[in-house]
Amino acid sequence: MTDAGQNPACVDTGLAHARSYAAEHGHLAMAEPTRHHGFALGRWLLRQRHRVADGRTDPARIAALNALDPHWNPPWPLAWQRAYHRARTATTSGNLTATQGRWITTQTQLWDSLHPTQQELLAGLGAAPATEPVPTPTTTRRYPPGEGLPHARSYAAGHGHLAVPKHTRHHGFALGRWLIQQRRKTRAGLLSARTLQELTLLDPWWNPPWPFAWQRKYHQHRTLHATSQPLPPELQRWARKQTTLYPQLHPHQQALLTAIGIRAPSPFG
Repeated sequence: MTDAGQNPACVDTGLAHARSYAAEHGHLAMAEPTRHHGFALGRWLLRQRHRVADGRTDPARIAALNALDPHWNPPWPLAWQRAYHRARTATTSGNLTATQGRWITTQTQLWDSLHPTQQELLAGLGAAPATEPVPTPTTTRRYPPGEGLPHARSYAAGHGHLAVPKHTRHHGFALGRWLIQQRRKTRAGLLSARTLQELTLLDPWWNPPWPFAWQRKYHQHRTLHATSQPLPPELQRWARKQTTLYPQLHPHQQALLTAIGIRAPSPFG
């Protein structure tokens, strides 16, 4: 089957649908299954993002998509961008729901961990950093043993992070799935302030403002780097890609990379 990311005729068709969708909705932060007038636009855009990450996209195509939506390929999760656009549309129309209001409130509490551009977008909605600190938990007796926090504490104590794969089980508990649920609650503004605070204390980047897959790769590299073990080819390629993409990364991603010896390429070659 011909790849729409490579066939010129399909590329033109994809851009035409992207222009039409952006003119109608004001952005390109659509979910992968989205179809526009019968065209699989969400899937086509996903391929373009993958090609950008691999350095295989025509600069003219990137410029065209950037002109339609400067944040069509953000360095933070696309789910965040979709939530932002829902909140923006509701704020503009004066129909902000309780869920969207909670989402904005959560972003104000997470303000310092957000990308500066995310902060600018939120400021456009009238949001600002939260002035009241999130309450610090004073006891752990409120969490029954069957819930996830005790397992998160135990895992973080042993591994130094909570960037666990989806299917990770810790002492029989489905910790990976539980953490995914907490991230979803955070995006929806439904996670309790105490749980948010404790998870952030265990791992400041348990719910990073960049793709979670990046965080897992970072910890794999960090573990091998700390023990002076050789990197497998996959992680070598990942490290080289971070050097290339360094200027586009979140400042906190750059700081994490610097700590494991990955830096921006020298302008002198």
